[in-house]
Amino acid sequence: MTDEIKMGLRSLVYRKKQYISLFLVCFFGIGVSLFGLFVIQGMLKSLESKAENYYGGDYQFIGQNAGLIQDGFESKYNELVKIFPDGTVIAPRYDIDGQSVSFYFEGSSVKQRVIKGVDFKREEELFSKFNYKEGSAKDIYKTNGILLSSSIASSLKVHVGDEITFMLRTFDGYINTVPLIVKGIFIDSSLFGTYTSYMDLEYLLKAYNQSPHSFNRLCINIPDKVNHLKKEKHYYNELSKIFSMYPFVEDKQIFYDDLNNIEMPTYALIPLRANMDDLKILIDAMRGVTYFVIIMLVIIIVVGVSSTFRVIVMKRINEIGIYKAIGMKRHKIMGMLLSESLILLIFASFSGFLLSLLLCKFVSIFNFSFVPAFDLFLMNGHLAPVTSALHILIICGVVCVTTLLGIMFSVRKSVSITPCQALATTE
Repeated sequence: MTDEIKMGLRSLVYRKKQYISLFLVCFFGIGVSLFGLFVIQGMLKSLESKAENYYGGDYQFIGQNAGLIQDGFESKYNELVKIFPDGTVIAPRYDIDGQSVSFYFEGSSVKQRVIKGVDFKREEELFSKFNYKEGSAKDIYKTNGILLSSSIASSLKVHVGDEITFMLRTFDGYINTVPLIVKGIFIDSSLFGTYTSYMDLEYLLKAYNQSPHSFNRLCINIPDKVNHLKKEKHYYNELSKIFSMYPFVEDKQIFYDDLNNIEMPTYALIPLRANMDDLKILIDAMRGVTYFVIIMLVIIIVVGVSSTFRVIVMKRINEIGIYKAIGMKRHKIMGMLLSESLILLIFASFSGFLLSLLLCKFVSIFNFSFVPAFDLFLMNGHLAPVTSALHILIICGVVCVTTLLGIMFSVRKSVSITPCQALATTE
């Protein structure tokens, strides 16, 4: 530890009453900034997790014709598995529009938005992540079992083990009814969960009177969630060597619109974010508001600390004159004063980080499921803030650096005067 830092630390302790206001500004500013950022990150992670369950993973491989109906899963699987990394889950699904689908139980009925036929054996890990109120997807493979949202189960007044009637309009236009056993009830009243149900792919195709080998999307779930975006273009280029691929698009609707006019079988690799394009405005707005609040808090911290420290330095002009009179170099005095502010900022940043953790812990206690449509951003009905070491370093680093730069001008001006001028100055 250098002499300047030692002197700065002693001065900070000796003048703690003068510095308490600076500490509080940094403490609350950084604490609230990190808290807001952690909460928003948690909300967006919850949103992405629900979308991942709904869409089956990181990518969907769709196409072939305007109806999106494909066959020959094994041949396509054998080609895709060579392209994507080890551990990638590639599974077929068949989605049916729920407008012509209803569930019945003891006089109650509920319409669905979409019914998803799933290969539960291949997607076992994904469905193990669901938050189940009752039951699970464990024994649903190749049975007439179904997973319902808690909202639908509540409307029908059913529990795991109950038999419900599934009525749908088949692929060839007829009305069909089949019995289903409720195997699991998951807690999700969001856009992706409330009116979505999951059942065995083979059983759904049979009830729908569709070919037992059909599917209308291949879901691709990559284990490496951090680095897979860097290889996105590589995946697309490798697929283009085997299939007639549509140009990579961020908006899946562009592909859907063009597919009606394309005669030859054509496929598209749709990333998860393209499936979430309808929510992009909401996501961008949430991030924009968060970043605006953080920037405003950082500005308040920098301006508040800089201006207050300038006053403190001016009140210590006689002390600076004494230091210079006894032969202390200008850069030494400057180092001591900057050390005081740096120590204060570091301590306030760390304390602010602890405050943000306490606020995150506190807010996660409350159940916000009662807020309409808010469940989209909740985990088990609660906010689940996500901390990020990178964001902590960025926010604390920006506050420390910009504040020190703001302070440096006042310090440099104060230490540049002569000992006689400093000693002659009255507070």
